[in-house]
Amino acid sequence: MKNKAGLIIVCCLLFSSCSLYQKYEAKETVPANIMGDVRQTGDTLSLGADTLSLGAIGWRQMFTDPLLQALIEKALQNNADMQQALLTVQQAQNDLQSARLGWLPVFLFEPTGSLSRFNGATTRSYEIPLTYNWQAGIFGQVTTKQRLAKARRQQVDDYRQAVQTALCSNVASTYYRLVMLDRTLQILQETQTVWEESLEAMRVLYEAGLYMSPAVHQMEASLATVKSGIVEVQETIATTEATLCLLLSEPPHAIERSPHGTFAMPSQLQVGVPLRLLSARPDVRQAARDMEIAYYETLQTRQAFYPDIVLSGSVGWSNGEGLVNPAQFLSKAVASMTQPVFQQGKLRAKHKNAKINQEKARLQFVQTLLTAGNEVYQQMRICHKTEQKAVYLTTTVNALHEAYVGTSELMKNGTNTFVEVLKAQEDLLTAQITEVENHYEGIQAFINLYTALGGF
Repeated sequence: MKNKAGLIIVCCLLFSSCSLYQKYEAKETVPANIMGDVRQTGDTLSLGADTLSLGAIGWRQMFTDPLLQALIEKALQNNADMQQALLTVQQAQNDLQSARLGWLPVFLFEPTGSLSRFNGATTRSYEIPLTYNWQAGIFGQVTTKQRLAKARRQQVDDYRQAVQTALCSNVASTYYRLVMLDRTLQILQETQTVWEESLEAMRVLYEAGLYMSPAVHQMEASLATVKSGIVEVQETIATTEATLCLLLSEPPHAIERSPHGTFAMPSQLQVGVPLRLLSARPDVRQAARDMEIAYYETLQTRQAFYPDIVLSGSVGWSNGEGLVNPAQFLSKAVASMTQPVFQQGKLRAKHKNAKINQEKARLQFVQTLLTAGNEVYQQMRICHKTEQKAVYLTTTVNALHEAYVGTSELMKNGTNTFVEVLKAQEDLLTAQITEVENHYEGIQAFINLYTALGGF
């Protein structure tokens, strides 16, 4: 009767432990409208297939400028943050390899010796055993440790991709900022040349008595403002180059770059269906890994309620109590089972807290997903806005240039005053710089979109 009762208890334990072997399965779904309404009729915004989305292509296909590609390659090789991320991946891989060996027993070589003296007699004894210890893990303890280590290894790899994506984006953003500053400097220098010629003409006309001195002074002030802007831009270029060199882990030096206007926005921006956010964006994947890790940690707290069965023993040689000097073979085997009975409610508290951590991980995943969709939506809107503005700004620049030329001709004929010409020049300069800044804003939004979609 006792044997039957024991058999029933064992069967119940084994049956209830089946759920302790269950592998984690993601249950969270991605809302169809997670990225908002980015479909626009007749423009470049669209939701395309996953295989055609920006999140599905690497940085080499995204940033096609050869000079920029060389800089990104150098940054990936030298940047300290990137190297630390790679080392972290190696550490996680080592932990995973160790967890995969969890089913194997532990062997220890533990030789001991003693020397004692009593009533003038000396006793020498020794043992040279090889001990072993093996955790059976019949309730899934070892399997859960292995799966937990694997999830952490994958999460660290997601972290590495996040560092790589951020590094590529920062290098590209800084590079195109330098290109924008080059164009701004060029505009200011061209403006300086034209305005210096205008000032010289003004002085000639002033000496001839055709202009009042206030007009000359006003022109001198405007020219000085342009020269001050040139100095400011040159200084910004130097500091921006230093920033880029820091990303490359190099001392400050000049950066070779392509001329303004070589960057071309893709004819159609496809972000992919919402599932792409899960499979490509590192922070979303990391949040998903957090849910998986929390699941296995909860499973471990459940497994702590079940007995832990350990087989141990030793084999080797010993001279007994020292009475027999030649070595004799020694062997021992022990099986033990540890079943928690009462631990002041600690196991139950750990289990409850682990379930709370699971819910916290789920909430964080949902929030990360919403943040990702929001970022994609915003950057898509900026890309769309800058593209629309570019058409109008180009028209504005062309119109103001014609206005400046016409005003200058009228001034030569004595119809307009120099103040009107100066106003036309200043309006043209402002419009040209605004056009350059809008172009850079579009490039920056495109780079941010690449990051928001988890580019690699």
